[in-house]
Amino acid sequence: MDLIELQNGLRKLDEYYREKKTRRDVLLETKENLIERKKLVQEQIELLQQVKILLQESAAYAREQARQQIESMVTHALQYTFGPDLEFKVELVERRGQPEADFYVVSNYSGFEIKTEPQDARGGGVVDVISLALRISLLHASRPEIPGPLLMDEPGKHLSEQFAPNLARFLKVISDTGRQVIMVTHNEQLTEAADAVYEVNLEEGKSIVRFKAGFEENI
Repeated sequence: MDLIELQNGLRKLDEYYREKKTRRDVLLETKENLIERKKLVQEQIELLQQVKILLQESAAYAREQARQQIESMVTHALQYTFGPDLEFKVELVERRGQPEADFYVVSNYSGFEIKTEPQDARGGGVVDVISLALRISLLHASRPEIPGPLLMDEPGKHLSEQFAPNLARFLKVISDTGRQVIMVTHNEQLTEAADAVYEVNLEEGKSIVRFKAGFEENI
């Protein structure tokens, strides 16, 4: 091997070295970029996990606040209507990965409590009052607040005459909080606490509306 062949061989080795070095530098740079990207992704995952935990805890807190508010409102309505021996309970459970609520009525008989589902507690009047109180609770708990009057068609339809005046006074308490109450009913006892009562009669095929009682100037 003469000197020229040796120089050509060295030149080719130098080119091969430089090519491989360039390739190695590119791979090292790519590796560093991937490591940095992995680090950012891990930080994002940790942040999202913290946000998930925060949202879960916030949702649990909101559910508990709503549960207490609903229990209080419905219990107040039941006791206002039927007496102090009734209490409404909301039990939060998780089914199929989703939170759900079970409703119960607790009757206190001289210190002995019986827990039943609403439909099994003292007839349909209890269900009517619970349904009404739940609607009011949801209106008050909604954010943003839902404005406007509370419209009802025959509230307390299954309520006995004994307890109808109590429900009327409960509705009066609701209206005194600032929520206007408008209802259509055939039960005259429910109208006793109203600020104004209008009677609608069908006469010769026409609906005739007449002021019946209360303070007409309030309408």
